[in-house]
Parts: sequence; C-alpha cells; structure tokens
Amino acid sequence: MIVSGTETTSARGGATASATRWRWLGWAMFVLAFSATLALPPAVRAQDESSEEMTEEEPAEEEEEAPAKGKTKEAAAAAEDEAAKPAEEQSYLSWLWEASGYEGLLIGLMSVALLAFIISNILQLRLPVFVPPDFVKTFEEKVANRDYQGAYDLAKSDESFVAKLVAGGLSRASRGPEEVAAGMSEAAEDENMALDHRLSYISIIGATAPMLGLLGTVHGMVSAFSVIANSTVSPKPADLAKGITMALVTTLEGLIVAIPAVIAFALFKNMQARSVLEASMAAENLLAKFPLQGKRPAAPAPSAAGATPGAGAPPSA
Repeated sequence: MIVSGTETTSARGGATASATRWRWLGWAMFVLAFSATLALPPAVRAQDESSEEMTEEEPAEEEEEAPAKGKTKEAAAAAEDEAAKPAEEQSYLSWLWEASGYEGLLIGLMSVALLAFIISNILQLRLPVFVPPDFVKTFEEKVANRDYQGAYDLAKSDESFVAKLVAGGLSRASRGPEEVAAGMSEAAEDENMALDHRLSYISIIGATAPMLGLLGTVHGMVSAFSVIANSTVSPKPADLAKGITMALVTTLEGLIVAIPAVIAFALFKNMQARSVLEASMAAENLLAKFPLQGKRPAAPAPSAAGATPGAGAPPSA
C-alpha cells in the first residue's frame, strides 16, 4: 500500500511539472514575439501600416468609383438611345426645298415651263395641223366650181400654215406667177419665224438649267467651307452635309431639266422642218390648180379685155 501511494504521488508531481514547463514556454514565446515587433525597423512598420491603410481604402475608392462608372454607363446608354431613335419624319418636298434653295426653286419653275412648251409643240407641229385635210378638200372643191373668191376667202380665214401660204400667194395673183411665189415665200418666212421663236424658249431652258445647277453647286460648296472656316473645332459631318447636299442636288436638278430640253429641241426642230416642207409643197399644188393671169405689158388692150372669163385673179381682200 505504501508503494502504490508513493507511485501515485510521483505521477501527479510529474504531470504538474510538465504543465508548468509548457506554461513557461508559452510565456517565453510571447515575450520573444513582442520583442521582435518592437525591434522591427520603422520603414517596415510604415510599409505594413500603409498596406493596411490601402486595404482599408480600397473598398472606399471602389464605392466612390462605382457611382462615377454608373453615371458614365448611363450617359453612354442615353447617347445610344438617342442614336437609335429614328429621325423625325420629313416630307420629300420639304427636304427638297431645304436641299435646293432658291436655285432649285428656279429650276423647278423652268421644268414646269418646259413641260408646257413640250406639250404645246407636240400638238402644233403635227402635219394635220400644218395641212388640214378638210381645208385642202374644201379649197379644191371651190376651185373646181370656179368659186375663186370663196377659195380666197377660205384661205384668208383659215389659221393653218398651208392656208396662210396660199393666202399670201393669192394676194398677189394679179401681178403674175412670180409675185405669187414671192408672196408665198414671204408668208412661209413669217410663219417659220414664229415657229422658231416658240422653239427658242425650249433652247433657252436647255442652256440655262445647267447654269442654275452650277450656281447652286458653287453656293453649296461656299456654305460648306464657311462652316469649316467659322468652326473653332473640327466640324461635324452633319454640319458639312447640308452645303454638300445642296451642291449635288442643284446640279442633279439642272441636268434633269436640261437633258430633256436639249432632246426635245432637236426633235421639234426636225418635226418643224418636215411639216414646213410638206405644207409648202401642198400650197404649191393648190396654187397650181388656181387659174392665174400674169401681166402682159406688150399685149393690146382689147386682147386683155377678151381674156377667158373667170381666169382673172381673185379680188384683193
């Protein structure tokens, strides 16, 4: 029993001694760590402190940058929305007026006048208008019936080209065939000049329309360069587009009007020449059927009085 108690007492004393050693070892390590911390250089401590401050400030900076990034994204989204919005609807006429200016207005008026002249010449340069079949038939019937005065009155009252040639020739029938031909030639020249004057308007439009288009081109380019000269920063393409659009649109409008005018003038000139030729030939054929009496100065007076009845020239109007 004494042996067992002694063993138990020695075991407890060993455990207590072991715990005491570990306790002192822990305190020794704590003292060493604290001493090492105090012995660190100031630079190392400052670096550690700054790293800790940066670690603490990073969330704050992120919080401050977050609203700024949000605002930037919102602005970008707003710009994209504005760019994505369709442009305001604009009628073609209003756009054409803005792009053309006053030069385009003048070209538009000239196009209307050109259309009117083209329709007028198409209707008036037709061969049936120059040589109406009804007039030719009625005139031949009156000459066949020896109604010379009625034939002359018919030619004077008719407004066709061939009728005016016939009336011009018959007005000098009493002076002989040469005077008849001269009278018909004068009437043809007068009527042909009137036709040339009517066609000259188409020629004027064909020559003037490109000049107005060129004027609009110069005006538009001057406007575009004025934007560049008066801008303190690089101008936007939209600011330059207005002047360039005007330059191109007015040039296009001038050519659109001028090209049909030139073509129409050439075609109508050919139609006029052909119709005048046909009318002159018809007038000569009608006058050939009309009995004409030329002057015979050497002939005696009784012989002139005994001329065939009805062969004299119609009375002057």
